[in-house]
Amino acid sequence: MRGWLCAVLVLAAATSLQGCKLVKNEPGVSKGSSDPYASSYDPNTAVASMWSTKILPDIEKRATAFDTLRDAVSTDPDATGKKYGYRGKDDGAPWNFPTRLHGTIVSVDTSSSQGTIGVDTSGKGKADVIVDIGPTVLGTALRDSLDFVSFSDFKNQIDYARFGTALNAYAVTHVMAPVPRSGLQGKQITVTGTFSLDGTSDHPEVVPVVIVLGDKS
Repeated sequence: MRGWLCAVLVLAAATSLQGCKLVKNEPGVSKGSSDPYASSYDPNTAVASMWSTKILPDIEKRATAFDTLRDAVSTDPDATGKKYGYRGKDDGAPWNFPTRLHGTIVSVDTSSSQGTIGVDTSGKGKADVIVDIGPTVLGTALRDSLDFVSFSDFKNQIDYARFGTALNAYAVTHVMAPVPRSGLQGKQITVTGTFSLDGTSDHPEVVPVVIVLGDKS
């Protein structure tokens, strides 16, 4: 049995991508276009143009306190997802949750490129949530938490995947990279971000869009 999700049925990770036909990009759209729904575009430019105007405001507006999510998910994950989360139109996909949390950093793992910190939000002295600090971020929790972006908006599967990768890369560069890699143990931290209820981790693993070190203001 594993951590806080031991009582939760592992939700299927398959999405509605199955059966989608990959098609060639059509000419006539600038490679530098910031339109994520165009047939050919630069996903990094798209993310940069949307981050402060759409992506960050959307996540901050819908973010639910982590304590609320933690307790609700342990009781009824599907009802919690319907109330606080998002998963597009595929009933078999995992729920994704915008969240905010505050706590104490009790562990730091930078032994690989998938750097993480463990945060104690309950005051019990042990981590109950993991926060990514990069420089490598896996998964698509950030992309899949956005309720205004879906696979059907993109020309093909490749463009949709590239958009997710660009989102992670932007968060790494602008949110995670400024976080120091030493002296973190014992510090207070406030985070806004997203996580996926996919059962791949003992604790929820949050991809941050805002990190503030220090006491709450």
